[in-house]
Amino acid sequence: MTTPIQPVTRAISPFLILMTGIAGVGIQALILSPLLTDIARGLGTGAKEIGFASAGYGIGVATSALFAAPRLGAWPKRTALRVSFMVMTAGLLLCAGAWDWRVLAAGQLIAGLAAGVIIPGTYAFTGDIASPETQSQALGKVLFGWSVAMVAGVPLAALLSGFAGWRGTFLLVAGVAALMVLAMGLLPRSKPAMRGAAIRFRDVLSLKGAVTGYIATFAYMIAFYQTYTFIGDHVRQLHGTGAWLGGAIALSYGAGFGAGVVFDKWIDATGPRNILPMALFLVGLNYFALPFATLSVASTAIYPLVWGFANHFCMTTLVSFMGGLSAERRGTVMGLFSFVTYVAVGVGGAVYGPIYEHYGFFPVALAATAMLFAVALVTHAMFRSNRA
Repeated sequence: MTTPIQPVTRAISPFLILMTGIAGVGIQALILSPLLTDIARGLGTGAKEIGFASAGYGIGVATSALFAAPRLGAWPKRTALRVSFMVMTAGLLLCAGAWDWRVLAAGQLIAGLAAGVIIPGTYAFTGDIASPETQSQALGKVLFGWSVAMVAGVPLAALLSGFAGWRGTFLLVAGVAALMVLAMGLLPRSKPAMRGAAIRFRDVLSLKGAVTGYIATFAYMIAFYQTYTFIGDHVRQLHGTGAWLGGAIALSYGAGFGAGVVFDKWIDATGPRNILPMALFLVGLNYFALPFATLSVASTAIYPLVWGFANHFCMTTLVSFMGGLSAERRGTVMGLFSFVTYVAVGVGGAVYGPIYEHYGFFPVALAATAMLFAVALVTHAMFRSNRA
């Protein structure tokens, strides 16, 4: 049985602390891209090697999420989050002191291993402390951390690199991770939801709606990463602009994602299961419009507001649905959710990179549309059959 976390009156909202933790993870996950040129120059290597180092982060998250997932429900989540931020701090310090791209890759791998526990652990902890009727609203607040990272954290860190250098920037981000060790100590104590043996993946996959949810997760994540990865290069090639346009896309998207919190109360009232197919369809419609929106510089910079808005709606619905499958197995459910996410990250780059290189951005975006439309129909059909 689930052991509920008792409400605790605190000066700082636990949801604010968890949101800050997600923002910290988001900053360190995204910081490598704007620093890539400086890091490559500093280590006397090329962009390809730094790209390999970046891949180490995704490998770390996927590996950690997969192997930690069966035990997440048995660990005290506050302790797991604190230890993981300690590990992340160590990984970022290693990145700051790297003398070779392989050392940088090792630091990224260590940070990824920590994030593979922090991300699902945060989502699961949010579900534990939120009341059933406000879970989507609580998750929306926590997911806002990704907007903070994209809109404020990453641009600020990139700006600081001009004064402190890329090593100093990694040190500053490591300091943020170290502060999160202390911040997580302010969260309410929790007892493990499950005791005894680790939860088997087949026990999670046997939950009603779980397989459908993971299929939807994979489609949603690969659609996002296959388009977000290449849109910056696409618009620079199309309009002959500098890196500023890619930054404008990131800022606009992050602002739209944050503004999507207006949906969260309605998601709770309607039920994430009832609206998940519609959310997937709407995001698919967004990807159909996206390549047309890039045809002018102005719409390229503005349209990502809509993209972020739609993605917040779908992401909150999806995470709320998955987190509500089972209170007792929530940690394992969300661990597997993170694993599927980062598999999608890897597959998106590997599969759609050659498509983008040979055929351009339009086929990539339209493939995302077709995938999400198909999964929306499948999800709708499977939910209807389960009700029957």
